[in-house]
Amino acid sequence: MGGECSNIPADYQILGNFAKPVFDKIYTNGFLHSMGDNAVLQNLNSNQSGGTKVDRYRLGLGYTVSQGQAKARDFYYENSELRTLPKRGVAASPSFSFTANLGEWINSPNAKQWNLTVHFFPYEFGEANIPFVKIRNTEVNGRVNNFGAVLRYFPVDSGFSFGLGIFQTNQDIYLSSYDRRPTQFRIDGDKRRWIGQNDLFYQSRITSGSIDIKYNYTIGFLSIIPGLGFVYNHGYTAVQASRFAAISRMENPDDFGSVPSAIGIRLATRHNHRSGFGYGSLGFQIGMGEFSLTTELMAGKEIQSINLSLQKHF
Repeated sequence: MGGECSNIPADYQILGNFAKPVFDKIYTNGFLHSMGDNAVLQNLNSNQSGGTKVDRYRLGLGYTVSQGQAKARDFYYENSELRTLPKRGVAASPSFSFTANLGEWINSPNAKQWNLTVHFFPYEFGEANIPFVKIRNTEVNGRVNNFGAVLRYFPVDSGFSFGLGIFQTNQDIYLSSYDRRPTQFRIDGDKRRWIGQNDLFYQSRITSGSIDIKYNYTIGFLSIIPGLGFVYNHGYTAVQASRFAAISRMENPDDFGSVPSAIGIRLATRHNHRSGFGYGSLGFQIGMGEFSLTTELMAGKEIQSINLSLQKHF
């Protein structure tokens, strides 16, 4: 909008119609797929079900981080304040878990071999309380609302356990930035400058089902718990970016006021998840009377997650 837009050649306006496929190449399905897998693995690890049987009840509070190796390609904001956006997907949140032995609710010897673990933690964050995003002059906020349940069976005196789980992964992340100073760009060889506002919104909504097997090897107060698992996901991850900026005059790159003109760009892409992945896990639990300290590492192809939690048995 504005008079200066008449100085933008028609072929450049036509090229603008191809901005969305370019954006799809920047945020490829591979990157969005990895972002979704990161969020799911972090949610699985937040459950804190472990591989040691709980005889009655257990409460746990922990923090989980996940990171993938897939990267976004060079972003079209390279000449704006959002050029420092993280190129790798990361997911993190605290979580609260509760585990019950089904023998406490069902009067049956077989029920004592089953544990049910549920977890949740609605979590709203900003730049001040997320350690993995530090972007100068950028407003960061969002929310994570993950929850799930794992039903785990412990065959008598075998050391093995088998888990079945269902999870819901919900993430909303907002990044907003203004240009501290006008930056240069070219239209048909003419130098222009623009200054404006940049926004990026990331969202995931994924429902997952999991199956795993773990083995518990205990030496005194230390339990070592390796395992293997598989998770199937159904949902989507999506990203939307927008930039609204004032543009300078063709004759004078420093003149923004005499012919007020502006450009708006809004792009979006989405990846549907209809697939699964396998993962390995390795957990360590230190028993301290009624309390235990647990950490568990989970790793799939190009994604890793680690959880640290403090648990109370009662």
